[in-house]
Amino acid sequence: MAERQGMGHNTAAPERTPINLKRLAIICTPLAIITILVVLFMEHLPGTKPTTHIAITERTNVSLYLPDKEGKLVEKTVGIKAPESNREKADTIVAALKTAGVVSENLTLQDFVTDSDGIMYLNFSKDLVTNPQGERSDGEIVTVFSIVNSFLANFSYTRKVQFLVDWQPVHTIHGIVYTYLPMEFNRTIVED
Repeated sequence: MAERQGMGHNTAAPERTPINLKRLAIICTPLAIITILVVLFMEHLPGTKPTTHIAITERTNVSLYLPDKEGKLVEKTVGIKAPESNREKADTIVAALKTAGVVSENLTLQDFVTDSDGIMYLNFSKDLVTNPQGERSDGEIVTVFSIVNSFLANFSYTRKVQFLVDWQPVHTIHGIVYTYLPMEFNRTIVED
């Protein structure tokens, strides 16, 4: 038995040869450089497909109240690029009202602010009172409530709209609708 035990110990383990790091580095470095160059220049080779980048643009809806032929307001929802600020949203509303012919092309919303009671003060240029829109007798009613309803529909924290020209309240725009006090959303003029 002693011999068997001795025999097991006499078996020599295979010798490990040390890894030559310099030789490994010399072989791997050119391979890594070639791989990197192939990947980088693959885009510029003829017949390769260019990389397409997709830009995701957030969109939002703006509700506009525009007149129909019977003098009622019809809600129209328009998808726009998500505005970055309330100012951009307000400018979008005014631009849409101009495009629809509700307000004068010269009209400018100079500024606006909402107080803690939810009253939005819209400070317009003098074109609001000097350039009447529409030849119908209900033109002023449509103009006033297109503005009021459109702003109230798009600014959820507002309850009323106050018209101002050069930061002064106006009694009426063209002699029909009393606009001196803040105005609420008018459902009676909106088409069902």
